[in-house]
Amino acid sequence: MYKVFHFIKRKKHLSHEQFKEHFERSHAAMALKFCGHLFSEYRRNYVNIVWTGGDSRQKDSGYGQREWEWDLISEWILPDEDALQEVYRIMQSRGFDELFHADEDRFIDRTATVTVPCDVRDTGTVFDPKGTVFDTPTGEPSWE
Repeated sequence: MYKVFHFIKRKKHLSHEQFKEHFERSHAAMALKFCGHLFSEYRRNYVNIVWTGGDSRQKDSGYGQREWEWDLISEWILPDEDALQEVYRIMQSRGFDELFHADEDRFIDRTATVTVPCDVRDTGTVFDPKGTVFDTPTGEPSWE
């Protein structure tokens, strides 16, 4: 599995809700129309408030709700890196690149975009101690 996260920020003239509405109605629709066959999953995680600013274990540390820099964490889940390269090829091909760029220029602050490609390792949801710090005769953790 291969995953790419895109951290995307709205242009200042838009509210978070206007950004979300436009992304779903236009940008996500284009991505699915032209590249959806390459995605295993395509998730849009809209974020407006985060918890940060201190140590959550310590009272009065400053930890609390804050507005966050980005409005969206977009996830492209793909079978492999080759699928990602094909998405990029399609999006950069003549005609499509102009369409995507024109739409982005309407609502995305491109100077704040962060793209994070990941080689995903999924161990599932069932704990297996083999090869972990718990792989000891007693089952107690050992970091040695």
